[in-house]
Order: sequence, then structure tokens, then C-alpha cells
Amino acid sequence: MTGTKYAAAHLDLRLTVLNRACRAAVRRQQAEAALLDRPDLADRCITDRQVAVLLDRADRFVTDAGCPAAHESDGDMAVEDELRDLAREAGAALPLDVLTSRFGLDELDRQALVAVAAPELDRAYERIYAYVCDEFDRRYPSVELLLTLTGGLCDRYPQRAALGPFGTLRRCRLLLPYADAATDLRQQLRLAPGLLDLLLGAPLDPGAVAGDPDSVAGDPDAAGTMADAFPVRCRPALPRVAAALREGTLDTVLIHAEPVAFAEAAATELARAAGMPLRRVSALSGAGPDQADAGQAGAGRADAIQAGAIQGGAVQAGAILRRALAAAGACRALLWISLPHLADDLQDVLAAVLAGTHQPIVLTAAQPWRPAAAMAGRRWLEVHADDDAAARAAYWQQRFPGLADGHVRELAGRSRLAPLAATAAAGLAATAATVLGEDDDRALEAACTAMSAPRPDRLVRVVTPQRGPDHLVLTAPLHRQILEIASFARALPDQHERWRGNRLMAGHRGYKALFTGDPGTGKTLAAEVIAVQLGTPLVKVDLSRVVSKWVGETAKHLDDVFTTIGGSGAVLFFDEADSLFGRRGEVRHGTDRYANTEVSHLLQRFEEYAGVVILASNLSDNIDPAFVRRFHTVVHFPRPDEPERRRLWELALHPCDAGVDLDRLAALELTGAGIVGAVRTASLLAAASGADRPSMRDVAQGVSRQFRSEGRLLGAGDLGPYADRPDPRR
Repeated sequence: MTGTKYAAAHLDLRLTVLNRACRAAVRRQQAEAALLDRPDLADRCITDRQVAVLLDRADRFVTDAGCPAAHESDGDMAVEDELRDLAREAGAALPLDVLTSRFGLDELDRQALVAVAAPELDRAYERIYAYVCDEFDRRYPSVELLLTLTGGLCDRYPQRAALGPFGTLRRCRLLLPYADAATDLRQQLRLAPGLLDLLLGAPLDPGAVAGDPDSVAGDPDAAGTMADAFPVRCRPALPRVAAALREGTLDTVLIHAEPVAFAEAAATELARAAGMPLRRVSALSGAGPDQADAGQAGAGRADAIQAGAIQGGAVQAGAILRRALAAAGACRALLWISLPHLADDLQDVLAAVLAGTHQPIVLTAAQPWRPAAAMAGRRWLEVHADDDAAARAAYWQQRFPGLADGHVRELAGRSRLAPLAATAAAGLAATAATVLGEDDDRALEAACTAMSAPRPDRLVRVVTPQRGPDHLVLTAPLHRQILEIASFARALPDQHERWRGNRLMAGHRGYKALFTGDPGTGKTLAAEVIAVQLGTPLVKVDLSRVVSKWVGETAKHLDDVFTTIGGSGAVLFFDEADSLFGRRGEVRHGTDRYANTEVSHLLQRFEEYAGVVILASNLSDNIDPAFVRRFHTVVHFPRPDEPERRRLWELALHPCDAGVDLDRLAALELTGAGIVGAVRTASLLAAASGADRPSMRDVAQGVSRQFRSEGRLLGAGDLGPYADRPDPRR
């Protein structure tokens, strides 16, 4: 037998058990129907003779399919064990066993699944079910029918709860509601899309077919490993908080951190330490966990309340929250809600709901949230979470023993990854090392860079830096100063650890640099070189989209920028920064006050950012002095002198044509950007004429056009015999 054959045989065996249950249920219904006084209505319903024929048909459906004969419960178990052994020898697993292992099903759940699957295998079951329920139009399995067919497996009330909305089958969306029902007892159920194929032996991943949208970690072992590897630094310590949750002396924990990813990691660790499952509010468009189609289920996050508020306002949002609290209580779980995903009015709804319940809950936020109404009726505790680079380094050292301790510590301090992102980086590096054969240190370095990259949006552009120090042509002292910025930024995390107890130094975060100079002198390239040295992405802020003429919009856009890159460790680069970081002036008009407020707001966010921020400006005098005071380094980029220009020409023209006069070209006063522009034009001219590389004549034409684009004139002897002659056709 193949794996599919074993799956079909197992399903047929289970159907024989279902058939016996159906016969017993029919006998009971016949006994009740015999007491009725209206036999004339039999033509409008399913008769005793009809149901007997249907039951025989169901038995033939199973036996004709080749199911081994079994007539007693003990015989069923023996045959099932035999099928399981045969499948194991063939390298396959019975689908019901796979579902049991994945979702923690019991015998009641397995029998209910088979009962719901039966009408999709043979329509005879529809009329049998209608007969058992004594309702002609109710032909699909309902909660009432499942209770009838599986009676005796356990007490009726626990069995009723197990088949309810918070039971495993419906909570994990293995069974979905079909049509509306006046009561949940009459609720008809159907299999999740794809589940029948899985039961018939199709090679499907159970997680792709069903799952609990509210569960934070579908794989408890993986979640535990992550929490063990990355204990987030918390004050107070999480074990004491977890003990208070278990003892019932605490029911609300607010964990705040900047960025909030560290608070979210601490919430996972808190649930693990308390021995409680962690759940969240699912995004099901305002519906309950089993009132929407599985294909329409959204990503399960607390912003489901936002969707509920759009559809039904605060009342609907409150209903979603109460249902989530009830589900968490039924599962003896800890409910987690992330406050940054809630609008202000919905936070008020949350506070009102929490005021009337004591269900344990964990809240995560960037800043403390203190609703007096909810705090007055709850046992509330605030926890501050923070980065733990030492734990991150220890985990990476364990995963990659061959890495040098110093390199791992430096990488862990430089890449401020949250626990989940750090675990993902380790997995990405291990895969690259295995599949591509890369060195562990290079693979981990690249993985940390990839996981540090923030998500690009309309306000920022993420650049993967590729040009290193050799591409930056500056005077030797200035070149050293640029590389020194990267060294200082790399050492900053260790210094922050040392400054924790120093009240004077503890408030200083990140590293800020100001680059000034004429356009094209290398400011942007220097920022890219620093990002390469740090092994982090370069994030360029699009000031044309950030700066807005509408009051308050610029500050909102700035908040979005810093929220997007928060915790990424990326180098943040503002070009033409004087348009945003300009001087605050005297208030003469109403808009002046708002403009000054926006600059002050930017000053605050600029101060709070923990990474490297580089501002570039052509007009340094326009930068507000309050910003200049906060820069650790101010670097002026002069126009290149002749030695630097020659080096730039060599780099831009490499490989260089033998006839190119580098001495003559180096004598021309051009910036690095001007030289690159001239060489680009020369290369295009050479390609148009079929040459492999530009000649001196092509370069001379490129220089001439570059001077004209800058509004400058070449001297008569600047290019000597290669001077671009006027085109007579112009």
C-alpha cells in the first residue's frame, strides 16, 4: 500500500465506527417516532424503510472500498494499530494521527472530524443525519448531531464545550460554521478547505489547511527555544511577574520598550515562564474565531479591533475584545494586545472593557499606558524591557562555535535585533552556510544586515551599501575621520552598557554626524561607506515627501520615519537636511509657530534615535544651532584637490585607455560627482561608436558637456588638442 492507500483504509475503518453510531442513533429515533400519532406525515419526511436502506448503503460504501472487517470497538482499535504499523513501515503516517499530533486532538475530536467528513464522501449520510436530527432540511453535521453520535465518549457537558466555539476543532478552524443557526447547538459544520484532501492522504501540511489564528506561537517547542535563547532584559525580572500571574495576585502586565519589538519578545517569554498559552485578538473583520471563512482570515494581530471599529464602531470593537477575553479564559491563556496597533479611541474602548474583567492580560507598548478606569479595578504592573546584546551574542556563539568571541560580541552590539529577528538571522546564516557553502562569519554578517533592513515605504528608501573605503577619495586626515565615525558607532553599544549607572551619560543615545560641503564632494558616498563598515543598511529619507505644507503633517511623517527604522540599527541619512533642520525664527505669522514646533519635535526624535544619523547639507549656516550642538562629529567636505581628482579619474575610468591624459584631466576643477558624470557621458559616446572603452576624445567631450551642465566655461587651453570643437550643424 502507498501512503494514500493507508490513509483511505484508515478513514474507511473510522467510517465503520460512524456507521454503527448512525445505526444506534436511527434505532433511538425509530423508537421515538413509533410513539407519534401522525403516520400520515411519513411521505414528507425520511421513513424508517428509507433510512434502513441508506444505512446499508453506507456500510457497502465502506466495505466495497476495501476496509478490513471489524465489528467491535476492540477490533477497530486492533485493525487501526495494524494499519498504523503498516503505514510506518512504508514511511507514511495516518492523516488523523498527523492532525492529532499537530493540534492535540482527542478521540472525541477525531470522531467528530470523521462524522463531518462523511457527507462529503457519500450523500447517503445527509439523509441519515436529517433522520437522526428529525429535521428534513438539516442534513449537514451539527453540534447536536455530533453529541448524539459520539455520546458515551465522555460526560455530555464537557463534550458540549469541546464541540463549542472555543473547542479545539473550531478554535483551530478544522471545522467551520455552515449557514446561520438560532443556537449553537443547531450550528451545522463543515470541513476546512483542503482538510478532506489531507484526510484522503494528499501530501498537505496541516498548518496550511488549518490553525488557530489567535495563537501567538503555533510551535510551542520553537517558542520555548527562542525564549530560552534570548531572555530580554526586564525590570522587574519576569520570573517574579510570572509567579504573580500564576498565583492570581496580578492580572495585568504592561510591558513597554522602544522599539516595541523587545516588549513583544518579553510578552512571549512571560507567557512561557508563567506556563500559559499566549493568545491575541485575531483579525477576522470583526467576526468571532469561527464565523468567517478560513480563506478570509487575516493576519492575527491586535489591529483586528481597528477592523471591528470600522465595521461596527466602538460597540463592535468591545464585542471583539470581550470574545477574545472569553476565548483566552476558556483556554486558560494569557491574552496579548499590542497598543501601537490601536487608535486612540479604541484604546478608550479597551480601557472600558478591561475595567469590568480580571482575565489575565499582557499589554505591549512603546511608552507606558495608564488608563485610570482600568487600573483602578485591576492588579496592574508595569515592566520595562530592553535590549540584551550579551544574550544575543551567546546564542550566536552557540549556533556558530567557530566564530571569534570578539567578532560575535561586536556583531551583537552593532545589530540591535529583537529576539525573533535574531533567531531568524541565525537560521538564514545557517542555511546560506549549508546550501551556498559560505563562511559562518560572512553568512551571519549578511544575515544580520538583511534582518536589520527596515521595510521601505513612501518616506524612506533602503539602500544596500556596496562601496567601501577604497571608493571614497578624500584627503588622508578626512578619510580617517570618516572611518573613525564607523569605529565610534561600533563601540557605542559597549559604552552604553558602561554608562547605565552613570546618570550624566545614560541619556546619550546613538551617534550623530553632520556633513557639509558643496554638491558632489562625497557626502552621500561617505554615508554609504560608514554603513558598509557597520554592516547595516543605509536608509535615505525622502524629504520631498516628509516635508508638508499642512500643519502637523511634517511631524507625523517624521514619527512614521523613526517608527519604521526603530530597532533596525540602520544608518539614517538626511540629504539636503537644511530644508528640514532649519533655524527656528521669530514668530511673526501663525504658521511660524507651527514651523518652530515641528523643528522642536524633530529635535526630540533626533535625540532619541539609538542608531547612526547623518545629516548632509550644502548650506551649513542654515542648520539650527540646537541640532549642531548635538552632533558628535561635524565634517566639512572640500572640493577635491589635484591629487584627489587624479585618483577619482583613475577609479572612474578603470580600466583606462592608454591614450587618456590623466594629468591634464586632474588639472580640471571638478568634484567627484562631476568626474563621474563626465565619464558616464564619455562611456556612452564610446559605446555609440562601437568602442570598448572611451578614448581621450570621448572623455574631453564628456568634460565639456559636464562643464556646460554646471553653467561653467572651459578655458581655451584646458583640454589642449582634445578640446571639443563646435558642431557646424548647430
